[in-house]
Amino acid sequence: YNNRAYPQNLSLLKHLAEKRFELANLLGYENWADYVTADKMIGSAAKASDFISRIVEASGERAAREYRELLERKRKDAPDAAAVNRWESAYYTEIVSKENYSFDSQSVRPFFPYERVKQGVLDVMSGLFGVSFRQIENAPVWHEAVECWEMFENGELVGRFYLDMHPREGKYNHAAQFGIYTGVAGRRVPEAALVCNFPGGRADGEPGLLEYDEVSTFFHEFGHLLHTLFAGRGRWAGLGGIRTEWDFVEAPSQLLEEWTKDAATLQTFARHYQTDEPIPTELVTRMNRAGEFGKGLRVRQQMSYARLSLSIYDRAPETLDTDDLVKSISAEYSPFPVVENTHMQASFGHLDGYSAIYYTYMWSLVLAKDMFSVFDKNNLLAPDDAAARYRKAVLERGGAKPAECLVEAFLGR
Repeated sequence: YNNRAYPQNLSLLKHLAEKRFELANLLGYENWADYVTADKMIGSAAKASDFISRIVEASGERAAREYRELLERKRKDAPDAAAVNRWESAYYTEIVSKENYSFDSQSVRPFFPYERVKQGVLDVMSGLFGVSFRQIENAPVWHEAVECWEMFENGELVGRFYLDMHPREGKYNHAAQFGIYTGVAGRRVPEAALVCNFPGGRADGEPGLLEYDEVSTFFHEFGHLLHTLFAGRGRWAGLGGIRTEWDFVEAPSQLLEEWTKDAATLQTFARHYQTDEPIPTELVTRMNRAGEFGKGLRVRQQMSYARLSLSIYDRAPETLDTDDLVKSISAEYSPFPVVENTHMQASFGHLDGYSAIYYTYMWSLVLAKDMFSVFDKNNLLAPDDAAARYRKAVLERGGAKPAECLVEAFLGR
């Protein structure tokens, strides 16, 4: 798996680095990393590097502790084991979750039939942001499985979106939100689509049971959708939709994931598909505790990708050896042994699309966690003004102001 597109893509990656370095120099920048960060919140490659280093330092002790826990569990199976290999990590993480945290990831699936989750997402967002949703039957769509929905506020149509949520042959196989029309006040409503690959109903009667991560993904992608729809009501098309700095784009969607960790929120829609029992609070507590395990290791892995992304583009390409970079960064950031004779960078598509700025995922998450601090954790569904202020200060503004100004307006600091 980590040799996909090897060796062909290594030369293509080197070519990308060379051309981007050349373009950055033509525009007066020392390297591509400096160029591509100049119009982001972070402002420079040096600040991106510092941010990555701070996260690496903060996660070190926890990652080491979690790795020891995995190794101790592996030694029950192989007493002489000296290490946990990367390809074993997911397996032993699941085992530790079951044995040490009393949680089996499959145990929550019966509470998440797709149709209930979908309605739950719509109901939660309706309550938070003061809008309503209505499905439009017989709307022109690109496939019979696609649904068309419209969003209303005080009886007025304010947005339209499409749900293309189940897999089929030839379809995009990830999960994403795509803008269709930005929207301009008084002229046309914004439109967008969610394209996901969640299980649907089956012929044997099982109603398409989602895993918890898929529920979280649904909320996440709906966060992008609402950002597009709420921001697409301004006078100028160029400022609407998700037109903020790239390293802020994920924050509104990551923020909404927090509601999926809340038992009271889940219990509004998560009911056992056979017994109609709401998901027990105690099960959600165990799920959250187990979900925290491995976070240090996951953060370290994300930061290794961020460092690789930055390092490929912060230097002259003639000095670039991506194999050496992958090995040295992996050895420094991860307790898992380096896997020899693999070349993950050959299929790491972010090195093309994101180029030097993979750090943006963690940067956005830090901002999302900070904005979430404003909400009442003891009652996330309370009809207070936090969601309304967040909608007005952040979502509706789109790219009308720098994201730093939007966040400061919401947080008051």
